[in-house]
Amino acid sequence: MPVSSLDALFSALESALESGDEEALRALYLPTAVIGHDLGRERFESTPEEAAADRVRLGIPIRASLRRLDVDGDSVRGELVWAVEGVTPDGTELTLDGAAVLTCSDVGSAWYIASETVTCTQAAPFSSASPSPSARR
Repeated sequence: MPVSSLDALFSALESALESGDEEALRALYLPTAVIGHDLGRERFESTPEEAAADRVRLGIPIRASLRRLDVDGDSVRGELVWAVEGVTPDGTELTLDGAAVLTCSDVGSAWYIASETVTCTQAAPFSSASPSPSARR
């Protein structure tokens, strides 16, 4: 579902990450979006579909807060800090944190995430560490 404001975009992203709603999470990204993951020595890219599936597969809410928001017309760059802490469905204890930079675009009066770069400050046991906007301005 398209969102008509930045506040609504970040609120929807927070809700999808907290609830583990994969479909809602995917809907926030442009189909052409690329999500870059920098997990220390491991770097890779994923599609919105792959990133959403990995984030939901964690089975743990992802919490984040907006650190900075730069608005330039119909393009926005947001910097988030995020953290994941808990036990995954397979019993793995997981504690990760990092930052993410999201570029958001206004397309046809609706805001979408156009790209995202995720940095993890602690190595993940699998490739699902991703940013999560519990972002509020």
